[in-house]
Amino acid sequence: MKLLVTTIALFCATLTAQAQDPNFYIYLAIGQSNMVGQAPPTAEDSIVSERFLTLTASDCDTHTTGQWRKAVPPLARQWTKLCPVDYFGRTMLQNLPSDKRVGSIIVAVDGCAIDVFHPDYDDAWVAKDLPDWQRNEVNCYGGKPLERLLSLARKAQADGVIKGILLHQGETDAYSDTWLQKVKGIYEYLLRELKLEAADCPIIVGETVDSTYNGVCAHAIPTIDRLPQWIPTGYVVSSKGCPPMDDNVHFSRDGYITLGKRYAYAALKHMGIKANDETSYVNAAASQFAISHKIWKNKQGKNLRIKSEKKIKKLDIVSYSGQTIYTYQTGMVPHTDQLLPVRDYNFKLKDIKDKVLIIVIEAQDGTKSTKKIEL
Repeated sequence: MKLLVTTIALFCATLTAQAQDPNFYIYLAIGQSNMVGQAPPTAEDSIVSERFLTLTASDCDTHTTGQWRKAVPPLARQWTKLCPVDYFGRTMLQNLPSDKRVGSIIVAVDGCAIDVFHPDYDDAWVAKDLPDWQRNEVNCYGGKPLERLLSLARKAQADGVIKGILLHQGETDAYSDTWLQKVKGIYEYLLRELKLEAADCPIIVGETVDSTYNGVCAHAIPTIDRLPQWIPTGYVVSSKGCPPMDDNVHFSRDGYITLGKRYAYAALKHMGIKANDETSYVNAAASQFAISHKIWKNKQGKNLRIKSEKKIKKLDIVSYSGQTIYTYQTGMVPHTDQLLPVRDYNFKLKDIKDKVLIIVIEAQDGTKSTKKIEL
């Protein structure tokens, strides 16, 4: 009898080991409306590889919560639309060996602040401060989006390996270090609860619609771009060249496709796989270059000297709240007698009332770096 029990135990252990497929790469995706997806999919978007799956996370869906299905859009919830994850998954498969599969788990709430995903999430705050439509979306995840994500992630770990976290959020509140601190806390909490190592599970964050397209929330980008300074295994993917819909908040289908591909390039880059020449659209801690500064006074008032390790293609001076004060690009720099590209220049501060500034520099090679300055 004892031999029989031992044999059964070993058999069950073997089945468990076989159930987890190390070639099944799973990515957790969280965020607000741009991660939910707002662009209507086309017939072409319904053509999906059998190797790209999604785990239904929402109770507000025709599919059963907690079951894998082929990743045919919409992925976030029933009645949602195309999102960055759609072409993230496709691009991953195009660049991975044919024995690999890709899975996604999306938990996203339109218009939400990052607090919706925070471990210290407060039911009373949701009941009191969220509008009915947003509360209904939260309730699609059992009233606790982070707990739903964790429970499904644990389930998914029996099927495959969690390889990263995708975030697109910030239109609502990515305007100071507070947002960065909260994202860092959420990331570390997920790693701890799921027993993951940061080196094996990067966090990849996408920029909002940029100023080229008159992005309504473009002033969140300087804060988002500083994420790799807070999280060594953090990557930021550029929204440059990602067109929006008419509201200039949400990406168009073409925008989601380009952004999704860049999320994939970041994930592949972390694994040491070069997908193509678009790595310049992926900003990681390693690509941050040195920026130094000096403040001094003369008869005209305060002056700021900024010196960059690389030649400057574009420079933004942004308030601590995320509002762009000045933008300088190649050509004559206002308030100075200098031309870009240069490595350093002087700037008069007499018209600036802010006590804290964020300097954002894009170098000629496309890499970005940022520096916080207290005046």
